[in-house]
Formats: sequence, structure tokens, C-alpha cells
Amino acid sequence: MVFAIRASLFDNGAVSDIALYHPYVDFRDEAWLKGAVLYWPKIARMLPDTIWNWSDSDLVRQLRDELDCIVDVRLRQRDYGGPLERAEQLFFRFLDLHEEELLPRYGVRRLGIDPIVRDRADTGRLAPRDPRLAPVMPGKMLWSLADRLADSGLLVRLEDVRADGRRESLRHLCLHRDLATLYLAVLADAVASENRMAMVTDLPVTLATSGGWTTDSMAAVLLDDVEPAAFARPEPAQAFAVLALAVAVPKDLRDVPIRRIIKARRKLQPQLLAYRAYLDSLAPALAELSAVPDPAVRAAHLEVMVEREIGGRIDATARQLSKLGLEPVRALLTTQALVPPAALAALGSALDLPPVVTGSGAVAATVVSATATMMGGREQLREAHPTGYLLGLRRELGASHAVAAVRAAYRRAAGTGRRG
Repeated sequence: MVFAIRASLFDNGAVSDIALYHPYVDFRDEAWLKGAVLYWPKIARMLPDTIWNWSDSDLVRQLRDELDCIVDVRLRQRDYGGPLERAEQLFFRFLDLHEEELLPRYGVRRLGIDPIVRDRADTGRLAPRDPRLAPVMPGKMLWSLADRLADSGLLVRLEDVRADGRRESLRHLCLHRDLATLYLAVLADAVASENRMAMVTDLPVTLATSGGWTTDSMAAVLLDDVEPAAFARPEPAQAFAVLALAVAVPKDLRDVPIRRIIKARRKLQPQLLAYRAYLDSLAPALAELSAVPDPAVRAAHLEVMVEREIGGRIDATARQLSKLGLEPVRALLTTQALVPPAALAALGSALDLPPVVTGSGAVAATVVSATATMMGGREQLREAHPTGYLLGLRRELGASHAVAAVRAAYRRAAGTGRRG
């Protein structure tokens, strides 16, 4: 389970409880969506105001009906100064600077790409046959920008072949898939910032994590000969949270029935909100930590933070365990009752920090071996500590693949912590 995230921090350092999914209206990866609803109370998506009868999958309908956790954000063509217009203005500036460089790489006609349509077998919705193309719904782009892109050869309309062999242009717009994904990420960033939402995607991290797009960061994504722009604002608090969640849930959520996801969300909703509030309290310190330039100093800060923010809670939970007649082993508590230190280890790798807590493989092994020892005291501990939400998920969903989950999360953090 991987989330590419660009979080929207409020003035108090808290992160929005609503995450905007992009670039599609359909949720393409149902396992990803199952994991997302275990972390975000609500998932939003961009829906053009030209579409009113969108047909969702059975899984999405169940989540909407049972949990009311899917929010449709309407994109309005006549919302002057709104997200569509802001995305258009930024793209106009980007084209003014880089249009000639874009054409050899992303010009549809110049690359000889045929915009012929195929039917998507799973939903029946229209999509281009050539995998180098990606569709953009007409309601997700203002016509003035579409005209500019079409005039330059960067945009085409999908075409259908009629029974008599003649071609017919459709309303659906198509761009090279990388250019389309970038445009939709820019649009999502505008929508998310206006509505104070986090921004998530199941696509590669590169196109999701900018803390506000600029012409330079857009060029860094699409043009190889441009020096990659640094992250505008790293969000280690969110990496911390998601890696912690990866320890608590099964490796492959595809195997978990949606009814169990819904049951877990309903049963653990208070703990979820407490857990998120706990993570929010760490966000400012983690954000400041990521800005420290010297690796050794960052490592020292992280060690102090772990002891200050986590250590006291470990000791408090140890006292609770002692009252319950359970062995208050500090290492066990660090990994089993307080899963976030495991995430801190992976986060340390992503930030070029040496691990300051137990290595990821040992962490996962301890989590697995220690789970059964909680028994009767588990309920009290889960209620008493905000990170008990993770314990609740482990009980509700199972965690037989926890070791592999942590190791995979560690490798992903080390390998995708930067824009390539």
C-alpha cells in the first residue's frame, strides 16, 4: 500500500481530514482505496459539472452508502478565479516558456500517435487505444487552454471509426499521458489548496508531491535537460503516518473483503480521529526537522524527538501493562503499542538519516511475535493511547504479512524519497 501525498497544512500544523484523489474520477486501484479509507475520514475526487450520473463500481458505492466517505468536488467552468482558471493560467505561462521543448517529446501528431478510441472493457468508458495517450474530461479543462494546446499539436480529440469507415471526432480530449497527468496534478493542487484538502494519488510520487506547482517544477518533471526542482515543502509527517499504517494492515488489501474494511472503519472511528490528532501534534516538529540541512544534526534532532514525543508515552503504557500483569519490555512497547517509531526508522532513511530506532525487519518481527501477548489488556491500551488505532486495525483485519509490509515500506521510503 503506497500513498503519494501532498498534504495541506493548516495554520496550526494540522493536516486536512479530507484527501483529494487525482487524476481520475474512477478509483483505479481498489486495494489502494481500501487503504485510503483506513487513514482518511473522507476521500474527495474532482467531478466536472457537466457530469451528473456517474456510474461507480460496487466497492465505491458500498463505501459511499455505508460510510459516507466519498465526496464529489464539482469543477465549475464559470467559476472565475477558481481552480480551473488558476490551472489554466499556470499552464499558459508554462507553455510560453517551454512549448518548443515540449513538442518533440509530447506533440501527439509529431510522434505519430493515432487518437483512435477503444472501449474500456471493465467500465465501457471511452479511452484511447494508444497507451501513450491519456484522456482529459472536457469539464476538467477550460476551452481556451484546450484550444492553445490543440493549436500547438499537444492536444487532440479522441476519434471513433464509424461502420462505414469514416472517422468521427469525439468531445473527449487527449494529451500525451505524462503531460495529461501533470496537468491534472496541477488542477488537483489548485482544488486541494482552495478547499484545504490533502492531495493523494496512486500514481508515481513524482507527479503528486509538489507543495504548489511552479513553471520550474513542471519543467523538472517533463524536461530531462532541466535541473530537477527541490520539493517545495517536504511532508515527513504524512510519510510517518502512512508508513505506520503499512505496519498495521495486511500486505495485500485486495484479499480483504470490503465488508471488513467498512466494519473496521465504523468500529474504530473514534480511535482513527484520536490517532490523526496525535499525528497532527507531531506535524510541525517533523516539518521543521526535514528542513535541517546537516544530516548528522537532523539525526540528533530525530533522536531527541523520538525520546521526547514518544518515550513518555512508552513509559506510561509500560505502567499500564504492569498493572495488567504483562511484561513492560521497552522494545516491545516501542514496536507493538507505539507503532510510529517503526515508521520513523523508514522515514529516517528517506531523509538521509541513520536509523535511531530498531531496524525495520526486527521491528516487524517484534510486532508479529508480540501481538498475542496483549490479550485481555489490549482493549484498555487501545482506548488509552491514540496509536491504539493501529492495534485495532491489526485485530480487525489481521497482519500476517506485517514483516513483508514493513520491509517493503522501508525500501520504498529509501528509493522514492526524491523526485527523479
